[in-house]
Amino acid sequence: MSGKKNTQPESKQLLGFWDVLGIGIGQMVGAGVMVLIGICIEITGAGTPLAFLAAVAMVLCPALVFAAMGSAVPQTGGMYTYVRRFLGRKASLVYLSYNVASQLLLALFATGFAEYATGLFPGINTKWLAFSILTVCYLANLFGLQIATKFQNIMVVILLAALLLFVGFGLPKVDWSVFTQPNAIMPNGGKAFLTAASLLTFATAGAETVAELGGEMKNPGKYIPFAIVFSTLIIGLLCAAVSFVATGVLPLDVVAGKSLVQVAEAVFPKWLYVFFLIGGGMFASASTLNATFSWCTKGLLVATEDGWLPKSMGKVSKRSGVPYVYLTLFYIMGAIPILSGTSPRVISMLGNAAATLYQLFPIVAAYMLYKLASDEAKNASFKFPPTVFNILITLAIFMQLTIIFFNIEDVLNGRNILVIYTLIVTAYAFIREKRVKEIAQEKSEMQTDHIT
Repeated sequence: MSGKKNTQPESKQLLGFWDVLGIGIGQMVGAGVMVLIGICIEITGAGTPLAFLAAVAMVLCPALVFAAMGSAVPQTGGMYTYVRRFLGRKASLVYLSYNVASQLLLALFATGFAEYATGLFPGINTKWLAFSILTVCYLANLFGLQIATKFQNIMVVILLAALLLFVGFGLPKVDWSVFTQPNAIMPNGGKAFLTAASLLTFATAGAETVAELGGEMKNPGKYIPFAIVFSTLIIGLLCAAVSFVATGVLPLDVVAGKSLVQVAEAVFPKWLYVFFLIGGGMFASASTLNATFSWCTKGLLVATEDGWLPKSMGKVSKRSGVPYVYLTLFYIMGAIPILSGTSPRVISMLGNAAATLYQLFPIVAAYMLYKLASDEAKNASFKFPPTVFNILITLAIFMQLTIIFFNIEDVLNGRNILVIYTLIVTAYAFIREKRVKEIAQEKSEMQTDHIT
């Protein structure tokens, strides 16, 4: 990819196996399981654990598609480059715009951190605490990817320990009759159950974002698929186990719409309760927040190289190789909903709908993998036969559309917001495409001159 030295100096294959796995797990097991369980209990009651399992099934097909794509063509800004290569330039920009919009979820991660902190410090100002942890993770990533991933790995280990302890101490105290009552699984009907499952895909998806760092791994062909599939299955099952405790220890009307603070207080001795609030609730949100900062700028860097965005926006730090302008842009995007007091439920549903939309683009692009990159696909470490792969892609698209529908259906004007946003970005794509083609032609001529 021409011009890499100017826009992606951080691509030095810095990430080892445990770094990649830590980012994948940290992106999944975070604010979703710790913040959304109470919301989903409010929606579908004791059906929440089954909704988690349904969410795993809904994201598994897309995860397998992403794993095959990442193994065949690992690159920095991977998803964007797949869309650009297989669907065209304008589609890649629209895809990227949804990626940007989905980072509203940064505010949810930070807010989740603050909500669990109230279990230790009642009366604390959650707005400013959320803003503070957002700032800390922003600064950690601003100093460089290596520092951020080491910070990530520490948080992930503590977080997993906290969740496993929650399951271990909580399961013996579960009243299992809660799940066998009439209409217990779908007390508000099938639509509410699917709404909950679609929202919980936010907690069970996310591992595919490691593909954004393909150009910065030591062995991406193997690391990407393993991290995606392993993280999705293991963390999905862990989330389901956590939700059994969350719904079965205390009365549903006590925990509906709430965090896990009250349940944790009921199952843990005091010292473990404190550890859970810090290592579970607070680190869960912080690890997801930190992981998102580590990858969210990658597609924008490649888009800048292509000419969609001004070169000044893609500047990187000479010392750390971090794209500080874009990182700061996402920091501001996360800060605005926090400081304005936007509802976490609205943030999660709009953000998850946008995230699912941008994931839809590389899934559709995967139809072209065996046609336009057949050699890479056939030689990949993780692959499917072409026919099986196409069936998997079709199932993945159906799952994504289902998730999008149920996320925006419950948000006032959610559909209109996404439609207007899409029209604006599409119009810009048509206006800017001429300049993008000129830049591509200039690069092609420079490469020809260099060869000759």
